[in-house]
Amino acid sequence: MPLFAPNPSDDPSPALAAAIREACDHCVACGLCLPHCPTYGDSLNENESPRGRISLLRAVADGTLPVTPALTAHIDHCLGCLACEKVCPSRVPYGALLKNGRAWLTQKSPRTWRRLWYRSLIRAVDLPGAMATAYALARALGSLPWPRTARAGLRDVVRGLPARPHGARADPGDAGPADVALFRGCTADLDRPTLHAAIRVLHAVGRRVCVPRSQGCCGALAAHAGFADIACRQRRRNRHAFADSAPALVSITSGCAAELRHTGPESDDRFPAVYDIHRYLVEQTDLDRLALSPLPRTIAVHDPCSLRNALAGERFVYDLLARIPQAKVIALPGNEVCCGAAGDYFLREPARAQTLAHAKAAAARAVGADIVVSANIGCALHLSAALARQGAPIPVCHPLWVVAGQLPPL
Repeated sequence: MPLFAPNPSDDPSPALAAAIREACDHCVACGLCLPHCPTYGDSLNENESPRGRISLLRAVADGTLPVTPALTAHIDHCLGCLACEKVCPSRVPYGALLKNGRAWLTQKSPRTWRRLWYRSLIRAVDLPGAMATAYALARALGSLPWPRTARAGLRDVVRGLPARPHGARADPGDAGPADVALFRGCTADLDRPTLHAAIRVLHAVGRRVCVPRSQGCCGALAAHAGFADIACRQRRRNRHAFADSAPALVSITSGCAAELRHTGPESDDRFPAVYDIHRYLVEQTDLDRLALSPLPRTIAVHDPCSLRNALAGERFVYDLLARIPQAKVIALPGNEVCCGAAGDYFLREPARAQTLAHAKAAAARAVGADIVVSANIGCALHLSAALARQGAPIPVCHPLWVVAGQLPPL
């Protein structure tokens, strides 16, 4: 199911309603999704289940239910983890339905100051250094004393944020024709060493890399927030930035890779094939060229929902890490359940996000992990904060950072 791409000159309502109804028609209300939904498991409320949300969206698209704050809240509570889509026997395109449904609700909801403020923040993501500045402000807030009346979940989120890794300011890249283009998106400033680690690993397997500077946010934040027009503009800009850049485009963030793989009216044959970088390295390169030194540590692998459910490519992280001699690579228990980061969910719904992350941190401690790795930066920051709140000095990093650290010194 393609995502809706609005035309500013048209009323988007009929097209959105038709897309929502088409997706909802796939659902036979069997209920097999219910055991896999974190919000339903937490509340046992049918409206907080995939089946319930599908029914709600179908009703508003048909005009039989009005758009109310209570109805919108049930849709907003969804993590978008797609665990339901993965197990659905009817192949309901729940991810696209959720984004189209939120776009519909945004169109039909009153324009409150909070909604306008949030829209401004989403648009500001593309400004140079915006993510790094926002992260620094959050860290500063976490160091301040909070009043007892402050929301406990949000207070704990900013207090637990780890220090942002620093690195060189320049993005290294190869001159001339490239074998692979690297997507840095809007999150690279939060973990620039991982960006450089990815380039170093790609060089080690003989790939020439380019990092187009005109690229920007993948559009996931805007799409999940219901701002389809912003998401479309961001996708079009990236298609222009990466057109004819290289045969393949790889992303170090699984959430970005999942978003970049969406097809729609703005598709372009000049856009390269999109890969999660771990899958690209395992399937498209000769990993025997990696001369990795031993690492006698237990590495617990967290599977981001975007990698596990949207891309179905979590095994490639394990395949890559298994190349490190003496490393004990294990799956983090409970990987089938979302960690609670879910884009900006950990900021919008901090209490539920904290509960989910607490279970992950406890699992990492229980298995005796020396290192926790996650292929999605939002998940990594969320898990790192949860471990810090539990007083566990277990570092959380990207798998490629671990692999690059075992390469011979430059």
